[in-house]
Amino acid sequence: MHTTIKHTSILVLFALFATASFGQQEAMHAQNFLNLLRVNPAYAGYKETAVVSVFHRSQWIGFKGAPSTQTLSFDMPLKRNRFAIGGTLNHDKIGPTSELSLMADAAARVQVSRTGFMSFGLKATAGLYQARLTDVALTSNHYGQEDSQFAQDAQSVFMPNIGFGFFYHDRRNFASVSMPRLFENPLDARTSEVFAIAEGVLQPTFFASAGRLWKINRELEFQGSILTRGTKNAPLSVGTNLNLIFKESLRVGAYYYFKEVAGAFVQYEIDKKFKVGYSMDFLANRAVFTNFGSHEIMVSYQLKAKRRRIVYPRYF
Repeated sequence: MHTTIKHTSILVLFALFATASFGQQEAMHAQNFLNLLRVNPAYAGYKETAVVSVFHRSQWIGFKGAPSTQTLSFDMPLKRNRFAIGGTLNHDKIGPTSELSLMADAAARVQVSRTGFMSFGLKATAGLYQARLTDVALTSNHYGQEDSQFAQDAQSVFMPNIGFGFFYHDRRNFASVSMPRLFENPLDARTSEVFAIAEGVLQPTFFASAGRLWKINRELEFQGSILTRGTKNAPLSVGTNLNLIFKESLRVGAYYYFKEVAGAFVQYEIDKKFKVGYSMDFLANRAVFTNFGSHEIMVSYQLKAKRRRIVYPRYF
């Protein structure tokens, strides 16, 4: 194999797996602030009724190979709201790589005050990771040459994992701590040729968030929250979300992740069952001019509650 082609192969592979080792690891949604089930199993059952949610996020529009994520989630309370279950189907695609994950959640909660509850949850994940190396455009292709490392796709990798989470909430406050994956997952089979020159690993990510709700008047409320996430070999990520809630149905706000992204969102509760949302954000660094921002849509449907009456709205 020609030396130039070999060096190109190694550089492309390291760029490919650097995304997994040092960049965005867990699929993220801008509106995760308002639905923590994706990262915290203890959130299951929080709304005291069965909820189905669908998310679609297109990141860095106009940038070839940019991340794209689709998520379908469901959770519901059980046995007088002392227990809850949930599940998430997630598809995340970045360049020639993709991951399809199925997650199952179980949570138990205890009432610790008149309106306060503490929940503990467990998460089990079964993921399938694929890297379509044949889709990578190489310099060697322009010269009619072939790089054997990219002549076939890498082997699919099964990635099982487990995680945990804690979630506290009362009428005006919430706090969340979780680690949806406790163990590292290799992104390529040790027997493959790719593993010999580049080793990719999906690292565990730690999430912590907290927020509070303030009532301004009978029709207007203000909510602020903060989210921190940390991954090995990656900078600590810190974000904040500020939003206003009108008549318990319309929510508008903005969010900012330090030196990462800045954006705005709107959510509207059409009735007591349907809720729709849209968000748009841009990179908060020099790469802002490389794309047309990230866009996300969300739709959720709330099934009829088993309880006759939920004491107060669930804004978190």
